[in-house]
Amino acid sequence: MLTFMKRVIFFVLLLTIAIYSNSQNLVVNPGFENWSKIDKPSGWSHAENCLKDSTTVLSGNYSVMHSGGISSAKDLGQTIAVTPGNEYQLSLNYKTIITSTGNGARIWCYWKDEAGNSIYDSETDAILRPSKYMKSDTWEQFSINVTAPPEARSFYFEVRTYPNSVAYWDDLVFEENITTYNSGKEWTGLRIYPNPACNYLIISNIYNLQHIDIQSLTGSVIWSGNFPGEKMVTIPVSHLQNGIYLLKITSSSECIIRKFIKTSD
Repeated sequence: MLTFMKRVIFFVLLLTIAIYSNSQNLVVNPGFENWSKIDKPSGWSHAENCLKDSTTVLSGNYSVMHSGGISSAKDLGQTIAVTPGNEYQLSLNYKTIITSTGNGARIWCYWKDEAGNSIYDSETDAILRPSKYMKSDTWEQFSINVTAPPEARSFYFEVRTYPNSVAYWDDLVFEENITTYNSGKEWTGLRIYPNPACNYLIISNIYNLQHIDIQSLTGSVIWSGNFPGEKMVTIPVSHLQNGIYLLKITSSSECIIRKFIKTSD
């Protein structure tokens, strides 16, 4: 009986995740489980200084060990089709080994137009090609949300490892944020920012608001509040642990769910 109940609970959790998160990971071979060669992960069109690794792994059987060059960065990337104007979530897990003069690693991504040319986008360029290096001697998650500009037709997902550094990458995600129940006219112009959020999350351009929940990815309610008729709400999130959460916004006639990221900086 206990085993049966555990199975029922597990099924309910899976069903909850399916309801709340209809997104699909668009990355090919995101966990580096498949390799065409020992130095070439399948699905990754550009792979420099990569090696199949089974000792430093976050999940599954393998990760990729990615070494920087002697005097230049080495890249690992693939191109993903996108829809203009849609919001996407990018996340990855990394661990680094740095020598005394090492730089670490970072993402270095671009939107591309129909001809395959890189697009300048003032809204996301600084996020997609940050100045800050990623360095961590334990597994760390990095996550951002970005919206594809009007002329974008693809996204080049690239990670870089710099000289005198080694990075391990695992469980990379690039998915469209389509977690909604209904998406009628009530949500036109809805804004949720900043995302990632550190101390506060602001929600504006709301119509007929009634209630807001913050939930875990399994649907557990972590915080809730009633805001009847409010058009702009500021929610404290500093008490949340770093990670990905669901924001459930309920109006008088509809419900919408969006993901947001809580970070410490």
